[in-house]
Amino acid sequence: MLVQIAWRNIWRNKTRSFVVIGSIVIGLWASVFILAFAWGLYKNNIDESVNRQLSHIQIHHPEFTNQQESKYVIKNSDSILSILQKEDLVQAASARSITQGMITSPTTVAGVTIYGISPKAEIKQIGLNENLIEGDYFASGKGNEIFIGEKLTKKLKIKLRSKVVVTFTDIHSNIVSAAFRVGGIYKSKNLSLDEVNVYVQKQSLDKLLDLQPSESNELAILLKDEAALESYKSGVQQLVPSGKVEDWKDLSPHLEMVIESFNLYTYIITGIILLALTFGIVNTMLMSVLERIRELGMLMAIGFNKRKIFSMIMLETFFLTLIGCPLGLFIGWLSILILGTYGINIAIFSEGLASYGFSSIIYPELDNQIYWIVAIMCLITALLSAIYPAYRALQLNPAESIRKI
Repeated sequence: MLVQIAWRNIWRNKTRSFVVIGSIVIGLWASVFILAFAWGLYKNNIDESVNRQLSHIQIHHPEFTNQQESKYVIKNSDSILSILQKEDLVQAASARSITQGMITSPTTVAGVTIYGISPKAEIKQIGLNENLIEGDYFASGKGNEIFIGEKLTKKLKIKLRSKVVVTFTDIHSNIVSAAFRVGGIYKSKNLSLDEVNVYVQKQSLDKLLDLQPSESNELAILLKDEAALESYKSGVQQLVPSGKVEDWKDLSPHLEMVIESFNLYTYIITGIILLALTFGIVNTMLMSVLERIRELGMLMAIGFNKRKIFSMIMLETFFLTLIGCPLGLFIGWLSILILGTYGINIAIFSEGLASYGFSSIIYPELDNQIYWIVAIMCLITALLSAIYPAYRALQLNPAESIRKI
């Protein structure tokens, strides 16, 4: 009976009920959409960092990551690489030579990280060929080609086919200078890396560093399925017992922190939106109570105790939330599904986003468990919001309330 009365009460004033339902729908839609947009933004950055920069697993000499000196190499890297490339779980694997140095143009100089890469092996990893805006991907066959980011070319005031001099130290700590010609200019989704990373052919850099063909500073592995990362990492460590094997979370702790802290962001963002929704629910339900003073007084007079009055108002709020919550989540899910397919183009902010490694096209995405978290938080918020209006109803005096005009 109490449930039936509460259900009928919410439809006695349809306008007021639809205002509360509308507020819940908009609040939940805004909550899930903001979360999906934020996760889409960060996920794009994580995917770009893993697939185009870090790879899932990297192998180094134990001292290389601390010293960043090219003399710390992985011995027999060519045979190890051959084994890795044959693994079913591996999408791509490549060997790299790495050194720190200076690049000099006719007008200025800049510090860079020089990567010696095998062009064919890196197509599925660094993706340098896809990011080229000028030039051809190691098409000339010459060993003195260097590929430079667009941002660095502006800093050095050079262009395609310009000559630059790269200076660094070899494995014997001798200073080496070599002339290269700009064979291509690239622009990735991370302009900060474009300014400091340059690429040459591995065999050319190996000769300058005095490395053997079977030696490398880094082995990078990109997996077909990230779910196999932990187990495969253990297998790689057994394959290279003397090497330091790290996954992308080890190599970039701030990316792991983003993932781990996203649930906290969920509670914070949803909490802020639901806090605003709380005031709307309190105001509407309080108006409902004050408009029905005479009715509530009569119910008390015919035997409705305070517990039943309190339960009736709480049930009214519960029913309104039960209608608005699924509707809001469905609209949010539908918005995310559509925009997650076509993306949100925010190219107007592309330069600023690229400086921090973010793409200008965002694909909103949200894990299913987040919908449950938001729904539960909404239900709890709505019921807490109804406590004060229900409390006000309990303060009514039946005799005085019946005479109320």
